[in-house]
Amino acid sequence: MLRFLLALLMAATLATGALAQSKPFKVTLILFRGMTPAEQGFMDQLKARLPVEFTVRNVQGSRALIREFVEEARRDRPDLLYTFGTTVTLDTVGAVGQVDPGRHITDIPVIFNIVADPVGARLADALAATGRNLTGVSHLVPMPDQLRVMQRFKQVKKLGVIFNPYEPNSALAVEQLKGLTGQFQFALTESALQTAPGRQPVAQDVVDAMQRLIATKPDFIYLPSDSSLIARASIIMGLATGARIPVISATEGPIRDDAALVGLVSNYYNAGAFAAHKAEQILVDKQSVGRLPIETLRRFALVVNMTTAIQLGIYPPLDLIRIAELL
Repeated sequence: MLRFLLALLMAATLATGALAQSKPFKVTLILFRGMTPAEQGFMDQLKARLPVEFTVRNVQGSRALIREFVEEARRDRPDLLYTFGTTVTLDTVGAVGQVDPGRHITDIPVIFNIVADPVGARLADALAATGRNLTGVSHLVPMPDQLRVMQRFKQVKKLGVIFNPYEPNSALAVEQLKGLTGQFQFALTESALQTAPGRQPVAQDVVDAMQRLIATKPDFIYLPSDSSLIARASIIMGLATGARIPVISATEGPIRDDAALVGLVSNYYNAGAFAAHKAEQILVDKQSVGRLPIETLRRFALVVNMTTAIQLGIYPPLDLIRIAELL
């Protein structure tokens, strides 16, 4: 009899939970450069766990469109906002101490993803509970770990970096590299895109910056986690490989899709699934977004493009081959 009553109680509890969640949660995604594996992981995980309706908005690199979609979210009031990248997130919620309630989202939970340095970008004061209406997932592997991998491929005395000075991720990466020149004993050569403020970089901006960088003859080129550059990674890699200069990428896409040599990276799909876990904590468990810490993935992947390695004649050492994903 006791078992029968317990079974009835569990069935009633499950039925009540299913009824409570029968109305789909509304989730809006604001993306910088369209769908990536990060959003696929986020949406797959949420759809498998709860009823949800997605609205996807792609700003296509335009900050004006970010403002438009933020205003739309303020009107439509979804249950949750997902933002991709540093620029979209900053324009959606504002930096610490610079929040404008008339322009930024302050009363809808926001989960950001693929933000390289949330603290450096002033989204939060620390990688902990923010006390704000946001939390999220940072995908970037610590810079010293990336550079240690690079130095295993080749002794680097001169490191080049191409960057967009108007993208926070790019600027923060350059500052981190500057701070590590003594520890890793290389000279840093910077080549900034000469794009006017507020204008999207065009292919020629990237070509010009790469030609200036290649002229300095760096031993390696670092490609930051910057959507404006990742979107044109094929140009960067074509010029670098033609000049026989290897590229280390902060993100996996340019290695898999555009033939960068190597990267110690977080998997975008897994980052999206992790962000979905945080979304479930907010939507289903009713946890306060401001009490959920910002976190990174606990496992990273060493990805090596062996086609590029053969072209350049630069190979990973045997101990790295054993643990690397070879493309």
